[in-house]
Amino acid sequence: MAILAAVSGKKSPDQVVTVANDLAKAHGEELLVFHAISEELFEQRSELADDYFRDDAVHDAKQVARRVVEETVGDTDGVTLLGQIGAPAASLLETIEEKSPSYVVIGSRKRTPVGKALLGSTTQSVMLHTPVPVVAVPTDE
Repeated sequence: MAILAAVSGKKSPDQVVTVANDLAKAHGEELLVFHAISEELFEQRSELADDYFRDDAVHDAKQVARRVVEETVGDTDGVTLLGQIGAPAASLLETIEEKSPSYVVIGSRKRTPVGKALLGSTTQSVMLHTPVPVVAVPTDE
């Protein structure tokens, strides 16, 4: 089994990776670090460069995960980097289904009840739609 950490790439070092790494070590499990690039960002990049393809975007997403891991724990030895194109919640749920981790570690920012109702929440969506235990790490994003 594994511990799956989802990172936004907006913050380095990232407490999500720290918590996930600690869980992976405590349980003797593999650490998976996931980042999704939105379809819109992929389309913007592909319009700017004729030779930018979906594989390039997946590679870029993995590079974001790599940077966050390196800046948080120092290196990526023993870490599997995962990247995907799509909406963060849907992409993460798909990855959870595929990888069947023991735990998912995800950032959670404070939001008002109205903000949650109008805008939705990746963390909330993941918590409501996965059977895997989710560890929500408070962030200030």
